[in-house]
Amino acid sequence: MNTTQTDSPTDRKTTKPKTYTVQKFRLSYVKETTRLNRIRIINRNDVADFCKQYLSPLPIENVCIIALDTGNNIIGYEALEGATNQCAIYPTNVFRFLLSAAATSFIISHNHPGGSSRPSEADWNITERLQSIGKMLEIPLLDHILITENDCISLRENSRWNQN
Repeated sequence: MNTTQTDSPTDRKTTKPKTYTVQKFRLSYVKETTRLNRIRIINRNDVADFCKQYLSPLPIENVCIIALDTGNNIIGYEALEGATNQCAIYPTNVFRFLLSAAATSFIISHNHPGGSSRPSEADWNITERLQSIGKMLEIPLLDHILITENDCISLRENSRWNQN
């Protein structure tokens, strides 16, 4: 026996359209006068002078992300704490900060508490990732500075920087 089942008008349920509640976020910019508005970055020594207060005396590795405006003035910074010989840098967090600060470029700096002024392969890897993402977002990485107790090294001045 072949039977086909059809819905009768009384079997159909009337469905109401679904309603959704979704949070909406809005970002507002408020310019506040601070002493950071007056610090202009001209060379790596300016970065080193600024960062040494946050990085060099520490026995653990730390990173400083410096957000700059179009005149290379510091408009904000974020310091990230790491471990004895490493500090995880997540591009998502870096660019979330830079976008919220309305940065037009940035510099990162980190300390080498062990005193080595030689960049590690991990230093180069994160530099290359941040350069690539910064290029896509039009927020270029201007330099990556390594700070030791007695020295300051610019990765930008290394020939490997120009290969990116």
